[in-house]
Amino acid sequence: MISLPREFENYIYEDLGIQVITKKWLEEKRLPLFLRDLYNFFECEILSTSYLLAISKNGEEQTPASVRKHLSLLLEKWGREVIYLHPSISSYNRKRLIEHKVSFVVPGNQMYLPCLGIDFREYIRKQRSSRTSKFNPSTQAVVLYSLHNKTNSEVTPSSLAEELGYSPMTLTRAFDELEAVELGEVKMAGRERILRFSPDKRSLWKKAQEYLRSPIKKRTIVQATNNQWPGAIAGLTALSHYSILVEPRTPVYALSAEQWKNLKKNGDVIELSLPEPGAYEIEIWNYSPQLLAQQGVVDRLSLYLSLKESDDERIESSLEELLEGFEW
Repeated sequence: MISLPREFENYIYEDLGIQVITKKWLEEKRLPLFLRDLYNFFECEILSTSYLLAISKNGEEQTPASVRKHLSLLLEKWGREVIYLHPSISSYNRKRLIEHKVSFVVPGNQMYLPCLGIDFREYIRKQRSSRTSKFNPSTQAVVLYSLHNKTNSEVTPSSLAEELGYSPMTLTRAFDELEAVELGEVKMAGRERILRFSPDKRSLWKKAQEYLRSPIKKRTIVQATNNQWPGAIAGLTALSHYSILVEPRTPVYALSAEQWKNLKKNGDVIELSLPEPGAYEIEIWNYSPQLLAQQGVVDRLSLYLSLKESDDERIESSLEELLEGFEW
């Protein structure tokens, strides 16, 4: 399991774009014994300023009053800002900590750092003015997975992590995005967040349209030096598989960014400026095309999203046929 300091590093980087490295604080022997019994201590630097992280040893929540008292004592010994780090804090205690101006971070959920002029309240995405911004790739993957999944069971970040290949922390943020636009219902069961979509999948697909994006990051033409492709059939080649559209002369395959990186690193492809006999068109996707692929062909819904901007009437007609064949 990833350590809390590492989750803190990832959270600060992914949400603020600030690279942070935490390291064990080696001077904790200067502290009273009861503080050493309650917390582990790490130090880090954020925007050229040093901070001390106080992490509860037993994982239990301290009362806001106790945390404030403890951090005040630490401030006297440390001499600089102290941040309370915990895997989960109840909404009531978070409110009280904010009232007491106590800096704290719950990785993957919320940060309150008045020292940096930052107050990211719970589910910050609800506060953003642009409600029609496109989903992050992980959030889109959650929606498409649900649309393809025949069951209407409730899911958690940890249960989806194994299925989708994302970390639970990344999927927690995906839940935030979905709840912010009221596309899914999120509730708590103990310390676990649970997501449930409407069982009406046609309705879910329709409501999600304004937030879903083409999965394609980049298109390129290549000559292969290795015929063992790790990708899935995509683009017009896939559309010809699902409809009566004639197959294109240049086969199209989709790869994840990681697969594309490995192919280039191993010298398995040579990029071309123009198509030529034996060449392939490659799409590099924001999420793994194999995630929902069927028999080596990308899924219908991702394929639709990758081609829906086309103004070719043949393609538009084939896309209608594509969706008609989807089992809602």
